[in-house]
Amino acid sequence: MGDEDKVETPAAGEARKEKDEGKTEEDLGGRMTFLQHLEELRRRLIVSLLTVAGVFMVIYSSPWVYDPIRKFFMQPLQDVVKNYGTFQFTSIAEGFEFNVKLSAAAAVFISAPMLFYQAWAFIAPGLYKKERRYVAPFIFFSTFFFLAGSAFFYFIAFPMGARFFASFAQADLIQFNPKLDDTFSFVTVMVMAFGLIFELPLIAFILARLHIINIALMNKYRRWAILLIFIIAAIITPPDVLSQILVALPMWALYEVSALVVWIFGPKAKKPGEETIAEKS
Repeated sequence: MGDEDKVETPAAGEARKEKDEGKTEEDLGGRMTFLQHLEELRRRLIVSLLTVAGVFMVIYSSPWVYDPIRKFFMQPLQDVVKNYGTFQFTSIAEGFEFNVKLSAAAAVFISAPMLFYQAWAFIAPGLYKKERRYVAPFIFFSTFFFLAGSAFFYFIAFPMGARFFASFAQADLIQFNPKLDDTFSFVTVMVMAFGLIFELPLIAFILARLHIINIALMNKYRRWAILLIFIIAAIITPPDVLSQILVALPMWALYEVSALVVWIFGPKAKKPGEETIAEKS
């Protein structure tokens, strides 16, 4: 009877399970069970939440830390509003809520390297052992792209759009006095969204190494991607061509960088009849 015909006894299965539970992620690799993956995800989420919570407490409880951060985060908002009006809050607790939200947003940005490390540690068992050495470049570039995307929206796209909408104010008739909490909540969501959008090269790298996408797929959908980029640029910028181009070009460049990453690190040319997972679906 060959090895493939052998049936594992309950005792042997239990012994193997106990042996696997004592192994590290490096040993288990792709043999981690579904429950082990869930446990690993839970552990990574707990570490991430504790990191953000710890940084938040330091920021919120330390005026010498909070004040410079507040000034840095509020500067683009103040530059837009000061020429047209002032910020306001209309509920008794809104000022307090703003301080909490600002501290939380700053904590997420400061904790970004640890958060990306936890993300890498979770997906690493699904990669080959030789691919796990990319951990340092992954953390560096993921943090860099996240901060670059956030800064791109906050310091470039948002001021252009905000000045356009603020220009409708009239000194004698209509005042521009946006609510502080609503404005900051909107900006925070968009900043996080653009930070994640700028992670496209890293996402492309992971999908390419998992043989889910290849350069042929990126080239096939390039026109649709460019169209979507210009639609997004048209939505978040004033209705003038120059502003749309200034926002769309960096995002287009991001797609091309992702395509280059897929071309370098992705699966090579397929044999006739072969398809990637994405193309089959």
